[in-house]
Amino acid sequence: MTGPARCIRLRGEAEYREDGEGLLEKPGDAVLVRRGALRSVLMRCPDGCGETLVVNLDPRAGKAWKLDMRAGKATLYPSVWRDGGCGSHFIVWRGHVLWCDRFEEGNVEPSYDAAALERRVLEALRRRELRGAEQIAVELDEIPCEVARAGHALARRRLAVCGSGRQRDWFALA
Repeated sequence: MTGPARCIRLRGEAEYREDGEGLLEKPGDAVLVRRGALRSVLMRCPDGCGETLVVNLDPRAGKAWKLDMRAGKATLYPSVWRDGGCGSHFIVWRGHVLWCDRFEEGNVEPSYDAAALERRVLEALRRRELRGAEQIAVELDEIPCEVARAGHALARRRLAVCGSGRQRDWFALA
C-alpha cells in the first residue's frame, strides 16, 4: 500500500476495461472507457490500496456519475464512496482528489474565481423559487459542485436561501 493520491492523472482512453487496466500504474491513475460514448472511468484507487475502481458514466447501465472535463482536468460527481474494500470516500474536482474521510488533512481545493461565480449564480436566481445547482450549472456552463459551493456562500451571507434534505444544493433568492 502506498500513500493517498492528491490528484487524478488521466492516462488515456480505451475501448474495453481490460485494455485500460494496463495503463493504470499509480494511485489516482485513470482511463476513460469509450465505445461510441463514454461508458466508465477506470481508476487505480487513489487511497493506495491497489484496487481498480470502475465508475459508471452510462445511465443506461444503472446508477451513473457525471464527468466534466474542463481544461483537460476531470471533475467527477457525485463523490465516490466505496461500500466495500478500503471504504474510500473522495471527490474528484478539477483533477484534484479531495478526501471526505481519513485523508482530509492535506486537501487542496483547486483554484477558480469564486467571487465571479457567486455573482453569476446570484444573477441566475431570478425568483424566490428553489432551483438545483445542477440546473443552474447547465444554464451557466459551470461545474455543479462549484455552483453548489457558490450557492451555500450566498446563503451564508443571506443573499440566497438553500433547501434541505434532498434539496440541500437547491437555491433561491433570499
